[in-house]
Amino acid sequence: MIPSKLKQEISRWKKQKTRLIVVAGKRKSGKDVLVDWVMRNYPGFKHYRIADGPDLIAKVLKLPIERRIQHALFGVNALLYPFLGESAYKRRVAKLLDEERPRFAIVEAIRTKEEYEEFVVKRKGILIGVEADDRIRYLRAIGDAGSKYRKRDEDKMSFRQFMAKENSPGEREIDWIVNHAHFKINNNYEKPSDYYAKIGEVMKEIGFKRH
Repeated sequence: MIPSKLKQEISRWKKQKTRLIVVAGKRKSGKDVLVDWVMRNYPGFKHYRIADGPDLIAKVLKLPIERRIQHALFGVNALLYPFLGESAYKRRVAKLLDEERPRFAIVEAIRTKEEYEEFVVKRKGILIGVEADDRIRYLRAIGDAGSKYRKRDEDKMSFRQFMAKENSPGEREIDWIVNHAHFKINNNYEKPSDYYAKIGEVMKEIGFKRH
C-alpha cells in the first residue's frame, strides 16, 4: 500500500505531457540494468543519460571510456558554470527533453541536488532510487569483465579504492537523492529475476503494464 500523498503525486504525474522517470543510485547498484529492463518491457520510452555528455566528449577526443576519464570530464561543469549559470550536462538533457517532448522518458542517472531540482522538482519526475550493499557493488564491479556495464578500469580496483571513489565530488550527493526517492529498490539480489520483479512492481504502481 503506497501513501496517499504519493498516490496524489502519481495521479498528477499521469496528466503531464511528458511522464518522466528519474533513476539514481551509486555505481553498480543496478541503474543500467533497471533502465535496460524498462526499455525492453515498456515500449515508448525515450532514454536520456546525464553521463552521455562526458562520454561524447571522450569519443571526440579519442579517450578511453573509463570512470577516471568520465570523472575528469565532469569537471567541465565547473569550468562552464560561470558562463551558463547551471550544470552543462544537466542543461543538455533538459534541452533535449524540451526539444523532443517525448510522451514517456527516463533520465539516468542523476548525481547532484541541482539535477534533482531540475528533473524531480521542476519537471515532476518520479524518482526511483536503487541501493545495494557496498561489498556487493564492489564484487559486481570487478566481476563485470566483458560486460557492457563495466568501465574499462573497474576490474583492477581494490575494495578500498572502490570505496574511496564514493567520496569524490561527483558521488557525494547520491545518498541524499536516493533517500528522497518516491520508490527505493534494494538490489542485493543474486538472481536477476528477483530484481526484475521489484522493478515491475514499481512500474505497475505508476500505471504501466508490461508488454
